[in-house]
Amino acid sequence: MIARTSLLGVLAATLAAGLLAPAPVRAQKATADATQCSVRGLAQLPIDLPIYDKSEAGTPIARFTGGESALAASDFFAGGGKRVQVQTGTGKGSFRIAGWAEAAKIPVFTSRRISVVPGHLYIAPYQSVEVQSGSSNRLKLKKRVFSSIQQTFSAWTDCSGLTFDSKSPPAYAPSGHARGYVLKRDSVELYDDYQAERSLVTVLNKSADSEGVLLWSEEQKGGWVHVEYHGDVIIDAWARSRDLKALPRGETMDVQRGAVTKRSAPKLKLAEKPTLVTTTKEVPIRTGARDDAPVIGRIEADTETYVLDTIAGWSSVLPKALNVAPYGDGQFWVKSSDLTSK
Repeated sequence: MIARTSLLGVLAATLAAGLLAPAPVRAQKATADATQCSVRGLAQLPIDLPIYDKSEAGTPIARFTGGESALAASDFFAGGGKRVQVQTGTGKGSFRIAGWAEAAKIPVFTSRRISVVPGHLYIAPYQSVEVQSGSSNRLKLKKRVFSSIQQTFSAWTDCSGLTFDSKSPPAYAPSGHARGYVLKRDSVELYDDYQAERSLVTVLNKSADSEGVLLWSEEQKGGWVHVEYHGDVIIDAWARSRDLKALPRGETMDVQRGAVTKRSAPKLKLAEKPTLVTTTKEVPIRTGARDDAPVIGRIEADTETYVLDTIAGWSSVLPKALNVAPYGDGQFWVKSSDLTSK
């Protein structure tokens, strides 16, 4: 009976977003060198991503199922480690689990343009990025691009530049006077100006399977073309005209954009239909069916909760939303007397 939670079928979830409860339950206190900023919202976490009880080493206390979950992420890379403090829950109607997860595996997106080279090169809004490190309340991001160009860009931002929202980036519409250009070479140098004191912005590298890199321009100066690129990154720079091929006026080319996909909701697969109750108060969640077992979270009030087993006054439970689940063969245990069915 205790191993019944291992029968969870993990597909993915859609939850309602809400305000997150601020008080973690058991997470280890962050050290002073953590990056003290936070990202909050509705996130779709990787399947079976562990939640640990400490910022380094420690024991897995729960896991994400791969569905969407209300989430607060803060104290990135506390103690010089690789984790971020995470907390699920909305304040009402959710399982609130507090702990630590690998920062690089938390899916974050840019909420606005993030500057790589000020005035000339940016990571575009709503792009998936990887958080690499943190310092002085700022985070270093890495953006890998594999569309028409193939290269990696790095930038720093505060937490207001990040979001869990994976919506589609805004489309770019060139002006009626803009002319299309494509790269003649696999790699083209781009500069901040066309004059002698110019500085290199980046070397644009065409991906091997790309039909071309589309640039737009409304200005030419001698042997130089002022170009813009709009994709996973945004570029405003100058290129040598000999490195570009001008398209006929009015002609363009198709540009592929990455699709935004979401998994379907996780489903519970059990031989028997479990009892469903709705809590009327906050209920401590423990790792074992005993009073001295560690508390790893709380069932918030007004939460629809599956009761899988009841043993000697203790109940094994799961959230109906199935956004979090016990790790491995573990279970979430609560006192049966704390559960009240409406």
